[in-house]
Amino acid sequence: MGRSARRSTVVRVWRRLRSATSPRWVALHLLTLAAVITMVLLGRWQLDVSNSKHFNLQNFGYALQWWAFSVFALVMWVRVVRDGGLIREDAPALGANEAPVQHRAEDARDEPKPVEYRRYVMPTRADATRADDPTLGAYNDYLAGLAAEDERKAEGTAR
Repeated sequence: MGRSARRSTVVRVWRRLRSATSPRWVALHLLTLAAVITMVLLGRWQLDVSNSKHFNLQNFGYALQWWAFSVFALVMWVRVVRDGGLIREDAPALGANEAPVQHRAEDARDEPKPVEYRRYVMPTRADATRADDPTLGAYNDYLAGLAAEDERKAEGTAR
């Protein structure tokens, strides 16, 4: 590894560290650390409670659950840090005199075409009472009969 390659690596690492120490990222790191420590200690407390009750299975399960929560918090922290750009797995190594490639709109020939927008058109009442479907017509007649019966009952109780 030449001197210029080492220098560019140091510069890239320094930029990421500087980005990682912004107030927003520091708050995220501290919040995650506090949450993980709290959950591990809660799991240990639940394990102590389980042991004091001569291995209570419920409290032992709670201990495992707290530890699973802490692992989940760490996994999500790694994903947020990676997605936030602090960890770049696919970043190509640039030489000292190389600049990042800027993609222009005319160079993007292999981008997928946008999906055509199709507006939903709600069926009208005339579409719902089509004469060519006897099952639909019978069902609509049944519903109309139920509605008429409800109206008769409502009139009978209103008198």
